[in-house]
Amino acid sequence: MRVLRVAQVGLALILSGCGGKPSAEDASAAKAAQRSSTARSEAERVDMLDDCDPATFDAALGRGTCVGKGETTFQQFIAELTATKAAEEWKFEDDRFDVKPGGQILAVNRGGETHTFTKVDKFGGGFVPLLNTLSGNPNPAPECVSGAVGGTIVPAGGRLTVTAPASGRVKYQCCIHPWMRAVGTVERD
Repeated sequence: MRVLRVAQVGLALILSGCGGKPSAEDASAAKAAQRSSTARSEAERVDMLDDCDPATFDAALGRGTCVGKGETTFQQFIAELTATKAAEEWKFEDDRFDVKPGGQILAVNRGGETHTFTKVDKFGGGFVPLLNTLSGNPNPAPECVSGAVGGTIVPAGGRLTVTAPASGRVKYQCCIHPWMRAVGTVERD
């Protein structure tokens, strides 16, 4: 029990910046994405989902960590992650999609926690060591620890629009919850 509490405190310290208000830059990007109805209607949409219970997540990690209406307690989340290496309700939904070269990908956070939608060359861990360990992702993806992740943070209720590359496959992951992953295939007309 003591080990779990130490892990919770460590996770709270690491995530403390993730549950707060988005930066002015993040808020500006989110507003720009919302204003562009054309981008929304033509974009490939990926929903970011979770099921955090506000009372227990906030008690473990700090006020404002979870602003959703989920039912999975923090203890259940840690137990599931420990047993299966993933929390089933924490996911990207449409995790496999096709997109045109230069097309828009709209990541919409429909969960109660902050997530990232970070382009990575190779899937790996994120920037929360405990969640990396529990999910079996001991080596962070370089993009998740590079400092560039700040522009990919999507608070609960937020949106982020990114542009697909000219060709190939493109990989995205949450750098907080590294089992949350999506792969896009860029298809020419």
